[in-house]
Amino acid sequence: MQSIQDRIRESVVAAIQTGALPPGAQIDEKALSDEFDSSRTPVREALLMLAAQGLVTIVPRAGIFVHKPSAAELVAMFETLAEMEGVVARLATQRIDNAGRQALAHAHEQAGRVADLGDTAGYIEANRDFHEVLYQAAANPFLREQIVHLRRRLAIYWRQKGLISAARVPSSHREHGAVVEAVLAGAPDAAAEAMRMHVSAGGKAIADLVLLANAANQ
Repeated sequence: MQSIQDRIRESVVAAIQTGALPPGAQIDEKALSDEFDSSRTPVREALLMLAAQGLVTIVPRAGIFVHKPSAAELVAMFETLAEMEGVVARLATQRIDNAGRQALAHAHEQAGRVADLGDTAGYIEANRDFHEVLYQAAANPFLREQIVHLRRRLAIYWRQKGLISAARVPSSHREHGAVVEAVLAGAPDAAAEAMRMHVSAGGKAIADLVLLANAANQ
């Protein structure tokens, strides 16, 4: 059975990922206490856990806020993600079985259908499914855990309106195609490089848009 701290933490994480609590938003501790019918202690403990994970920032005498990374921090996170995803692609190429190959091809085809419809939100979900097939094929639960944690911190930038344009979706799908081709060909170096390029391209696009948004708000 989940503790109340875990339930509070998961609620806040979900709100951050969906954009209900956008980057920079202040978190209302009293509202959380009321929502979960708890004292302030479990709320504070849950938020301290999220602070340790980099999802919220505690500002003394000011409050607790959803962490709002700078463009430079976003680039650093995407650089790290690109390297880890590259390792996944390499391991997946070396370890994938016939069922995994079929699942990968199917996930890529499904993402293509969504991309053709111009459904950006749907493509985000299809993208998640595509990468999950590779995580399973790589058979490294620890690596997957680290990637999922980092992707959780970046989730809002995939979902938030304006930070992924419809033009990026076809490019992303083509980049997936290069990964699929390398994996199915049994070329681990090519698969790793294709994945690094794919994640790096998405990270640069998002960081550039954050820079533009910040400049417009100044």
